[in-house]
Amino acid sequence: MLTSKIRTMLASLAFVAVAATALPSFADEIKIPQTAAEHESRAKSYRDQAAQYRKFAEEHKQMAAAYAAKRPDIKGVGKNPAVEKMSKHCLMLAKDFEKLATDAEKLADFHDLRAKEIQGG
Repeated sequence: MLTSKIRTMLASLAFVAVAATALPSFADEIKIPQTAAEHESRAKSYRDQAAQYRKFAEEHKQMAAAYAAKRPDIKGVGKNPAVEKMSKHCLMLAKDFEKLATDAEKLADFHDLRAKEIQGG
């Protein structure tokens, strides 16, 4: 019994050790913008992301409307529960994508400001 527990613990420790060494070191890959051009590039990237997030938000709003149009209310029951569920799901995602877009735009504004500061403006 004790030997089994020790083996299990050693196997777990070995797994953790292998997993920890197999993971890439992301700290080496992160590049913090230093120049005005790097900040401008980062700002453009965040604006592109914001546009993509807004596109996703709009697509999910349209999906909610399209699903409701194809799945009418159930006679004698009222609102179709599947429509309610899907609408809630799609609109929640749309709201999340809008929040991501707003956050990305704020980051773009920050990097624009940093680029101007570096340029002396």
